[in-house]
Amino acid sequence: MDNMNEEQESFLSGLKLWINVGAELGKSIEKQAAATEKLWRRLQWATPVITRQQASGVFPSSGNLVLNLGSPDTGTRWTVHSFAVGGTDINVSATGKFGLYINGYVNEQQGFSPGMGSLVDGAEWGATPDMPFTNQYGSDQLIVNDSESIYVVIFGGTAGQQYVANLSASVTNLAASLGNVTDIS
Repeated sequence: MDNMNEEQESFLSGLKLWINVGAELGKSIEKQAAATEKLWRRLQWATPVITRQQASGVFPSSGNLVLNLGSPDTGTRWTVHSFAVGGTDINVSATGKFGLYINGYVNEQQGFSPGMGSLVDGAEWGATPDMPFTNQYGSDQLIVNDSESIYVVIFGGTAGQQYVANLSASVTNLAASLGNVTDIS
C-alpha cells in the first residue's frame, strides 16, 4: 500500500510539475505575443505615408495668384519630394514668375508674398513657356512643419488663365522617433 501511495505521489508531483511548466509556457507565449503586437503597432504608427496635394486658380486681372498646397496635420510634418507648377497640363503654355514659400501665414485674398525669408524655390517662365516647372527635392531639403503652410505665389501671369500646382511629400508623425531630448549643457 505504501508503495502505491509513493507512486501516486510521484505521479501527482510530476503532473503538478507538468501543469506548472505548461502554465509558465502559456504566460511566456502571451508576453511574446503582446510584445510583438506592441512593436507592430509602433511600426504602423511610425511609418511615413505619402500625401499628394494640388491647388489651382485663375490668374486675376490685377495682383498675384496664390495657390495654397496646404499644411500638415497637427503632430505631423511633410518632407516634400517633388513639386510642379504651370498651366493645366504639360502642353498648356504658362507665363509669369512664381515663388514657392513655406510660412506660417497665407494671405490668399491679397496675393501676398512673404518675401525672401520664406522662399524655398522659384523660377520665371518664358524661354520655354509650354513646359511647366518641376523639381525634385532630396531628403530633408524641404520640410513643412504642422504650424506652416506651403504655397505658390504667381507674379505677372496671364489674366484669366488657370494655373495648377502640385506636390508629393512624406507625412511623418513627429513623435515617431520616440527619442528623448535632454539638456547636456
